[in-house]
Order: sequence, then structure tokens, then C-alpha cells
Amino acid sequence: MEIGQLRAFVIAAREKSFTRAAGALYVTQPSVTARIQELEKELAMPLFLRKGRTIELTDGGKVFLPYAERALFVLDEGSEMVRNVREGTAGRLAIGAIQAICLNLIAPVLEHFHQDNPHVEIYLRSGRSTEVIEMLLDDVVQLGVASGPIVHTQIKTLTAFDDELAAIVGPQHRYAQRRDAEGLLVPVTPQELATEEFIVARWGPSFELFMSRLSDVARRPSISMEIGVTETAKAMLKMSNGVSVLPRFAIQNELHSGTLVELPIADWKPIPIQIAMMHRRDRELSLPSLQFLELWRQSIAHYPFVND
Repeated sequence: MEIGQLRAFVIAAREKSFTRAAGALYVTQPSVTARIQELEKELAMPLFLRKGRTIELTDGGKVFLPYAERALFVLDEGSEMVRNVREGTAGRLAIGAIQAICLNLIAPVLEHFHQDNPHVEIYLRSGRSTEVIEMLLDDVVQLGVASGPIVHTQIKTLTAFDDELAAIVGPQHRYAQRRDAEGLLVPVTPQELATEEFIVARWGPSFELFMSRLSDVARRPSISMEIGVTETAKAMLKMSNGVSVLPRFAIQNELHSGTLVELPIADWKPIPIQIAMMHRRDRELSLPSLQFLELWRQSIAHYPFVND
């Protein structure tokens, strides 16, 4: 049973004429007749009654018609989906990222992507940087965003930007209320920071470098809490007198609203932290992945250092 036979049957039933069906299909009338005869032969039952120039469905034809229409609908829908995948308007987009990156950077881009590509299935997985790499290597995700730089023979960095680690406190902290005559925050010294209790959400080598810098000028600060989720660390910070160190992108909303305060540090060289988007080197990027990558590049363009 062939698609052409089913289509000829359905259109002939609708038009009640082999001639008009041939016109709708852009084939000859004998071609339509031959397709119907082959279908009748396969079903071992006539499907039409010939009445002069018109035709009518037999009882068998009436029973078979809704199934033929359903089969053609499913096939046409499948063909359309394949075409959409080919053209990038449908398919699957799977991304893995650190949770704070998911919330603060990826979510806004995904919203834009979904508006442009409503038929693309989106999967977002969160995990630590090492887990994001594993997702890529296991083909669980197509794109990964993590704290870099990432050095792995099977992983390629597509684009990256450098953010900075910032020392932050809740608005009730004494350093957040220590201001000069112009109302500006008085910079805290590394020695002062080293005496504080830290609420920690570790961000890889950049965090360790920050703590090491404090150790070089004073002593290594005491860690009162170590929390794996950045959002939880921020929530705890708002309720305590602790200090934390987080990438600026992860706290921009809180800094803007005043629920967290960034402390300027005297005589301090900023510590960069790289955020990299990656994929598996031996995998070809799908059109949805390429479209998301372009939106991502546009989104991070305002950061000071973008490396393609």
C-alpha cells in the first residue's frame, strides 16, 4: 500500500470523480485509475461504484476512508515536522549549566528562543561544572555552560566572557552601612575581610584565588557555612551578618534592588571568572543549537570581555 494510492483514493472520494482527482494531483486520469485499482486489488474489495461520469464509495470504501484520511494526516504531519527540523523551526534543544547560570543568564535567553521557536522541545539540566562536562560527553545535552576555562580534548568552547567575583553582604551588615560624607561605601580592607565569617558557594579556581589573596595579606577567613546552591547562599546572606563572594552576574538583581550590597575592597585587583559555553567537539550543532548560541552571544555582548 503506497502513499500515492491512499492520496488518490481520498481525493477521488472527496471529488467524486477520477478526472477531478487527477487535476488536483497534477497527474493523468489513467494514473489515478491505476492507483485505485492497485489499492482495490490489495484490499480485495472494490472501493468505488462507477456511475457514468461520477463515482460513489462502496460500503468497503466508506469504512476504509477515515483510516486512509488519518494515515495521510499523520504522514503529512510527520513530513512537516521533519521539514521544520531541517529549517530549524522544530526539534530538540538540550542545555546543561550551573544552576545560578540557568536562573540568571540562560532563562531570559530561553524565553526569547521559545517565542521564536515554539515547536522546539527545550530541556534544561543543572549541575556543577564537572557534571555539565559529563552531560556533554554522555550526549545528555547539546550545549553546556559552566565556569571555565575548560580544558578537555573532547570539549570545545564556543564562546566565553569574563565576569568578576564580588564580595557581598546583606544591607544590615555594618560594612554596608559604613559610608563617607558623600554617602558612598567606605572600602573594606583585605585585613578586615579576613576577620569575617564567610558563607561560601564555591566557584572553582577563582574562588580559591580570592581566598588565597586574603591569606597572603592577613589570614584565611573562617567559613561558617558552605552551601552548594548559589541562590540558597544569597538567601542566607540576607538573613545574617556573613560575607560571601559570588560572580557579579549572579547578584545583579539583588544589587539593583538593594537586598544585597557589593563591598568595594581597598587596594584589590579584581579576580575574573570565566563563563564558557561549550559543546562536544565531535558532534555537529543542530539548527536550534546554533540559533540559541546566536541569541546567547547577543545576550552576553554587554560583558566587558567576550572571547569567541
